[in-house]
Amino acid sequence: MRGVRKLAKYWGGWFAPLGDGDMKETNLNVFYHFGDSLNRLSSEMVMGASASSVLSYVMLTRDWLEAFLAETEEFHRALKDTRASAKTMLDAVVDIWTGLPHNWDRIITQDEVRIIINGKDEFEKNFEREHKSLCVFTVTPKGIYDTRLLIEQPELQFPEKIRATLPDQMLYDLKQAGRCLAFEIPTACAFHVCRGTEAVMLQYYGLLAKQSWPHKKRDWEIYIEQLNAKGAPKQITNRLEEIRALDRNAYIHSDLNVTLEEAPNLFGLCANVVSLMGLEMSKMTQ
Repeated sequence: MRGVRKLAKYWGGWFAPLGDGDMKETNLNVFYHFGDSLNRLSSEMVMGASASSVLSYVMLTRDWLEAFLAETEEFHRALKDTRASAKTMLDAVVDIWTGLPHNWDRIITQDEVRIIINGKDEFEKNFEREHKSLCVFTVTPKGIYDTRLLIEQPELQFPEKIRATLPDQMLYDLKQAGRCLAFEIPTACAFHVCRGTEAVMLQYYGLLAKQSWPHKKRDWEIYIEQLNAKGAPKQITNRLEEIRALDRNAYIHSDLNVTLEEAPNLFGLCANVVSLMGLEMSKMTQ
């Protein structure tokens, strides 16, 4: 098992899709083990060492360099020089590897040591300069929310029976709101979570009234008024009114902005009242 852990394929993809968009998560642990492989080879490649003593290090480094070149293909412009030095080092490693099985007793030459050491130094110099173009960021926690769920599956905060009642518009806006909250775009988070909540209000009204929304006017005030008229629990309409009355609700007041401190609270308020409406709708559709 320990031997398998040294292989590049054991650690999976270097850049994994995050959610259903084009964004990808960088696996920093893979880069750590890649660097460890390069260091191990350069440490073992000393003049006078036997070919058999460096066999496993040569094989593993070849594996890691091939994986690096394959995984960074889409970033070839950002890592142009780094990839070129990786390819040069790979060619040198392959040359050494090719000759090893035919002469186990031979001694590693000074030229071979020089090529590996210089190749590693050149790779590190280029990667140090170009790695910033990969744009790796750390997403900090927002309130009590799990960062990964905010980005990928914010709907999982609701039980399955509630998720089943939510309209597609709400599920779409909830995902957008979760990402906006995670990546610190608070006003956009407010817009999406409030628009999604409105979609749930209209669906809930349709079940209570047994018809789609009949009025020309569309705003939270009349939605809440009509939900009250159709017998929606005060627990729901009071919370909707609380959200509507927020002075800095950027969905209602489009000329104002929501702060990073306010966005998690608004997200939570909307999620809570959506959960209550979803629970009522699940009872009505059983």
